[in-house]
Amino acid sequence: MASLHRRMYGRFRHICQKHFFLTLETCVQPLDDNTTFVVTGDIDAMWIRDSAAQLHPYIALAQAEQKAGGQSLLRPILEGALRRQAQFIRTDPYANAFTMKWDSAADERLARGGYVFTGNYELDDGPYFFRFMAHLADAFPDSAVLHEQPVQEATRMLLALYRQEQHHAYGKSQYRYPKSPPYELGGPDGQGQPVGYTGMVWGAFRPSDDAQAFGYNVPANFFLATTLHKVEEIARSSWKDVDLASAAAHLRKDILQGIHKFATSKRPNGEMVYCYEVDGLGNCSIMDDANVPSLLSLPYLDPNASSYDRQIYKATRRLILSKENPWYFEGNSAKGIGSPHTGSDKVWPMSLVVQAMTADSLEEESSVLSILEGLNVFENGLTESFDVNDPSSITRPWFGWPNSLFGEHMMSKRGCTPDMSKIASKIPKTRPAERTPLSMINSGEEPDDRLDSFYEADPGHLRRPGVTLPSEEFYPHQHHLTQHEH
Repeated sequence: MASLHRRMYGRFRHICQKHFFLTLETCVQPLDDNTTFVVTGDIDAMWIRDSAAQLHPYIALAQAEQKAGGQSLLRPILEGALRRQAQFIRTDPYANAFTMKWDSAADERLARGGYVFTGNYELDDGPYFFRFMAHLADAFPDSAVLHEQPVQEATRMLLALYRQEQHHAYGKSQYRYPKSPPYELGGPDGQGQPVGYTGMVWGAFRPSDDAQAFGYNVPANFFLATTLHKVEEIARSSWKDVDLASAAAHLRKDILQGIHKFATSKRPNGEMVYCYEVDGLGNCSIMDDANVPSLLSLPYLDPNASSYDRQIYKATRRLILSKENPWYFEGNSAKGIGSPHTGSDKVWPMSLVVQAMTADSLEEESSVLSILEGLNVFENGLTESFDVNDPSSITRPWFGWPNSLFGEHMMSKRGCTPDMSKIASKIPKTRPAERTPLSMINSGEEPDDRLDSFYEADPGHLRRPGVTLPSEEFYPHQHHLTQHEH
């Protein structure tokens, strides 16, 4: 068994070394306002989810870098990314992707414009922000960024949004997509198909950017519940914000109770499994999607199993890695989980990395990594997807997220130790951040030719007209709403 372990990781050590810094070299742009812009790859925009996931494995390296030399070159990059994420969230908490430059050509129907690249509300964005913030706080307890107003306000705004969307069934939500017909979300008014109250948080789009079939995405709710525990701890211990801590704790409890009550299904063989999506009215989607959070990824997102049941997960894992999952494909060259986003017979390397992370045995992990090895990954890096019968047929050849995830897995297994001496040469040169003239922005104030620094600006100056914000009643300073207060 030990020799299998050595052979398996030995084959991939050089691949990890080559591609571990792919995000840093090709996706990261440090800016002179102490923020960092991170593109997802071949799309020139910054997703909250993708940027947090892409940078996540660098946190441990930055911590090791600081312990070794007393100073970390990566740390300012990571803290800068959190700053920019926080200000983007304050600009539009429902949006999922943002541009580096402010654009006055707003598309009100699609909730785009200003800094918003796409206005798709994806529940998992906030948990990725929370996890990134929490892991930075653990790695660098002395970090000032955790105590900066935009980071705290972004956290409060997200909590308000989630408390509001928890009551979507009662007509509390103001979000619809697009804002006028024809609607991309199901239902008659762009607010999705009808749902019942569950305690979970309603979402509109999956991590794949596809519209949800049912209103409650179960893996995203699991991920949110997992990260809320750390939000509660930070709010209580670091920010001394008892209201925020209490709101996070209540929301976590509600979500987990809702999952337990509404998000499992008994299969013909008698096993209980988790649904991928539910509506609280009896409908349950039996499937999984390659994008993380997924049902497959639960042990990765929650290593201590604080939110999910291990036995139900094991049964769920067997199901989703079989043809009972409509998005599991087998072909001449590979087998694995894909996504409706890329259609039939397309497996995502990301799902294979997660399968390796959660493998029941070294033999399973080795088999999965062998598939990845056959993708010419040393030359190209991991792509978005590939055809199970023709691995040369791919989508998105430049995609940072799966490469970071693969590096994270290899580091966790000690199969890869990135060379810290190379970090300085991998970090791009700092560029001037855009200073947006206030007169360009419809802030409701008198035209002003001053230049407004992005991170220091009032977020009201940075918003496009018509942005949807959480209602004041759902902010944590209000008492916690229960199922019957609607």
